[in-house]
Amino acid sequence: MIQRIRNFENNFTIGKAALLIGTLTLASRLLGFFRQFLFASKFGLSDTLDVYVTAFRIPDTIFSLLILGTLSVAFIPVFSELYLQDKEKAMRLASTVLNAALLFMLFVSIGLFIFMEPLTRLLVPGFAEDKLQQTVNLTRVILLSPIIFTISNVFSSVLTSFKRFFAVNIAAILYNVGIIFGLLVLYPRMGLTGLGVGVLLGAALHALIQVPELLRTGFRWQPVLDLRNAGFRKMARLFLPRIFGLDITAISLLIAAYVGSLLAEGSISAYHLANDLQALPIGLFALSTAAALFPILSENFAKKDDERFIHNLQKAVLQILVFIVPVSIWMLIFRAQIVRLVYGHGEIGWEQTILLFNTLGVFTIALFSQSLTPLFARAFYARQNTKTPVIIGLLAMAINAVASYTLAQHFGVIGIVGGFVLASFTNVVLLFGALRFNISKTAPHELLHTFDKILIKEVSKIALASLVAGIISYGYLYLIEPFVNTQLTIGIFVQVAFAGIAGLLGYIVLLYWMNNEFVHNILEKLKIKPTESRS
Repeated sequence: MIQRIRNFENNFTIGKAALLIGTLTLASRLLGFFRQFLFASKFGLSDTLDVYVTAFRIPDTIFSLLILGTLSVAFIPVFSELYLQDKEKAMRLASTVLNAALLFMLFVSIGLFIFMEPLTRLLVPGFAEDKLQQTVNLTRVILLSPIIFTISNVFSSVLTSFKRFFAVNIAAILYNVGIIFGLLVLYPRMGLTGLGVGVLLGAALHALIQVPELLRTGFRWQPVLDLRNAGFRKMARLFLPRIFGLDITAISLLIAAYVGSLLAEGSISAYHLANDLQALPIGLFALSTAAALFPILSENFAKKDDERFIHNLQKAVLQILVFIVPVSIWMLIFRAQIVRLVYGHGEIGWEQTILLFNTLGVFTIALFSQSLTPLFARAFYARQNTKTPVIIGLLAMAINAVASYTLAQHFGVIGIVGGFVLASFTNVVLLFGALRFNISKTAPHELLHTFDKILIKEVSKIALASLVAGIISYGYLYLIEPFVNTQLTIGIFVQVAFAGIAGLLGYIVLLYWMNNEFVHNILEKLKIKPTESRS
């Protein structure tokens, strides 16, 4: 099995890599849902789950800000370029980066450990004293995880440079395994501390699974800290601007924790659980497309090829929307069934289920804006412009904070989500407008006019087909209901499956009839023609 995977990776193509990464990402997401199912069943929307969710906020935000999505973006191009010139210097650079990042994260974590109590009071001012102390203690345990993940992230960056994707992506699955072990085995013996130890176990597995493949690349750790190295300095110049490019989703979780602590018990948990559900299609369809397109747009810009840049951007926008728009409608229609399937067990009662599916329903309104934001941000990065998305992101964060706090006074946790939705809309509209203006400085007016015309035409088709598909699914949902027992999980699943398939078929046929290029290409590869009556 391992040899087959190596042969697969040795015969690298973008398609194969996408297939491998997509498959493992889906497996990790499904296991993550199982993990959340276990937590929801065990604790419900309770103080305990609020504490557990909140304990992640500070460590996760610090790691996301300083390492995740920043270190690898800066490291991989510099390391790959240097490796082609001098393998020994490249490996020395990798050790320097590992040592520097580890020392830096140790320093940050020690500072956070010392000041954790006042920071937690600032983050969740509404927590009662014993709940706050539990959060402080658990956060201090989990603070070790960013240190481990820093090591693991460097490992992942090296492996990604060598196009060794299996170990990198299987690591996320093992992380979930560690957390599940903490819940099922350690929590009954150690209480909340056991949950924290499970997180650390998952983080350790995340790093260790990559070591064998890392050693096969020739990497060997060296006790060096060559900060004057030209490669390290170049990486630092790429790294620093990315710190300020943090997506508003990460900040929204901090805002949700702050505002949610002032609301009823379980509000933070409700936001967190609903957010996990709506994040699945974004991760599968949007983030993967944006990541794959980034180097292509960078090459287009470097060659001053505005026509290809605009064409590729337009194609990616439509590819994302052809998936996300119907998924948004289906998630809105099936929100009650989805929540009941994933969370409607154990300690989650009916009132909590209602709260969860209403929260999920509001989240779905912003699925399209959340999906396009990373694409537009990377388009700016490809054009070597980090300033504009940062300014727009900061404005969106401010709107998120003010709107969430204001709306929560009237609508509770749904108001927090409403503030996030408003900020997400603002973010994507300003990013698109600013990006179009930026492109117009070099691209001919005719190109942009064609770009606008095609977007309006194709998005209208997608929206119309999605609306019809939603109506079909909604009708089938209630048509099937008398024939299944919706008090049972299998009955809900059958109901959603039939209604979803009916809507999906309608969506495909309509887009095919309206000459949607993406659907035509897929069906052509599959040698399928849904209708012969087209004229």
